[in-house]
Amino acid sequence: MEKKLVSVLICTRNRGTAVSRCLDSLSRQDYPAASLDVTAVDDASSDGSAEHLRAALRRLSAAGFAGASLFESAENGQIAAGRAFLGERVPQGAEYVLFLDDDAELPPNAVAAMAAFLRDNPGAGAVGPRIAALSSPAVTAHRANFISWLGRYYEKDASEPLECDWLNSTCLMVRAEALRGTGGFYPGYYTAHEEVDFCLRLRASGWQTVYLPSVTVLHDIVPGGTKRDRLYYLYRNKILMFRRNFALPRRVAADLLVLLFGLPKYILESLRASGGAEIPVILRAVWHGLSGREGKGPEN
Repeated sequence: MEKKLVSVLICTRNRGTAVSRCLDSLSRQDYPAASLDVTAVDDASSDGSAEHLRAALRRLSAAGFAGASLFESAENGQIAAGRAFLGERVPQGAEYVLFLDDDAELPPNAVAAMAAFLRDNPGAGAVGPRIAALSSPAVTAHRANFISWLGRYYEKDASEPLECDWLNSTCLMVRAEALRGTGGFYPGYYTAHEEVDFCLRLRASGWQTVYLPSVTVLHDIVPGGTKRDRLYYLYRNKILMFRRNFALPRRVAADLLVLLFGLPKYILESLRASGGAEIPVILRAVWHGLSGREGKGPEN
């Protein structure tokens, strides 16, 4: 059976070694190289990562990939804008689009298994694997994700494919038709929660989002670690996600839950982690989320 063209999209910044490892794992896929097209954007790296990226892309081109293209950004636009930019450059004829983090490592069956699932399940708009820590593959970092009516996130694991509300975008394969129909990733998030918003819009358009635990992709992260430098976006953007995706009664209820329970919890976590040094950032993030502020935050 002829394999459909898969457009692989990667946004990277200052991770030359990691992105080389990611692209090398693509070269070992069971999927035909001639049916894989890779487009990457270097998000204003300052450590020579673009050279690593160019070398890795040349290896893919020499291996017979359908395409291996690089865009270089002069300014750091962050991941949401990078994915929005790349989503507009999916080649004509691509059936599926694979969004990859630059520090992901794919097993040889990953692309073929996800593409086969979308082929066999026409109602599925997106499919994503179990995400495990690169340093501890037995430790699951991301699985099927859900959102309660009040906006609380929770996870479920499964041994069989499981329809869910959203999937982590470390490795996320999307039907090209579904990507076009929803407009892709929204750049206003800057970073954090952009994949939640995207998957919810897929589901609102009638597509299923499905967790595929038979595939495990490794991610170079510390399981359970909180990125303290991203706290502003983590707190602000969750409220923005409510604003963009929830009907008014649900949005008001979710906002109240953040104010009454979430905000005290965030402050206590900051007191434990840093003696409260992040409290001004947290307060500003919540206020900006409630007032609808998007894009790059004021602390940057």
